[in-house]
Amino acid sequence: MRLRDRTAIVTGASAGIGREAARLLARAGANVVLASRNAEALAQVAQELQPYGGRSLTVPTDVTDSEAVEAMVKTAAEEFGGVDILVNNAGLGLYANLADGSMENVRRLFEVNVFGALNCIRAVAPYMKQQRRGQIINVSSVAGKIAAPYEGAYAATKFALNAISDAVRLELRDHGIKVITVYPGPIDTPFRDNAIKEIEPPTAYRALRRIPPVRVAEAIVKAARDERPEVYVTWFDRGAVMLKSISPRFIDWGMRRFYLRRRAGQG
Repeated sequence: MRLRDRTAIVTGASAGIGREAARLLARAGANVVLASRNAEALAQVAQELQPYGGRSLTVPTDVTDSEAVEAMVKTAAEEFGGVDILVNNAGLGLYANLADGSMENVRRLFEVNVFGALNCIRAVAPYMKQQRRGQIINVSSVAGKIAAPYEGAYAATKFALNAISDAVRLELRDHGIKVITVYPGPIDTPFRDNAIKEIEPPTAYRALRRIPPVRVAEAIVKAARDERPEVYVTWFDRGAVMLKSISPRFIDWGMRRFYLRRRAGQG
């Protein structure tokens, strides 16, 4: 898709991947709608987009509130004449034991990562159907292919988002709407710091180098241009997922070696 003069909604736009995606979309000439709960941070991002010359709109929004999401999308469509791209990026993390952790936190995670994403999809779909075109870009995770200990609830939300992407891709295809799933691996963002922590997060293994969020944003923008249904940010991420399908036992060994034992060593 040509990005110039298109209208893109970016959720979770106040920091990290969302902030960088908004910047790159603006640089490509798109009108950008910035959505997040943090109004002050959104205003700062909007200022950062000004040098690119495009138009931007900040709409503080909690994606778990379906009415607020519908209002945000309506505002975007009225301001720019339609909605061409949704970057479903808002997300929350949780570090906990699944067997005896808080179910309230698990439900909160699903409200944000799954139902929040679905709220956004349901809100933009009528506008995209009317236009007979559009893109829904769901920012998933390699965790949606390989679940790590203490991050099982987060992984479950991303597995669910993958299923939603696959189904909606087929359901909306005849309306000219493309659905794209992006799979980042470890990223150097405040995500880990902002996650819900019932336990201390395992120390990241030094071989798992965290990439800057701009790398993910670049993959998102490239995916929007190329309209490939699935995009991995690095070859390492793609290779890990392929290895999981070939040798699940090896991946389990790696998880035990680099997560469980290292966590035991912390104690």
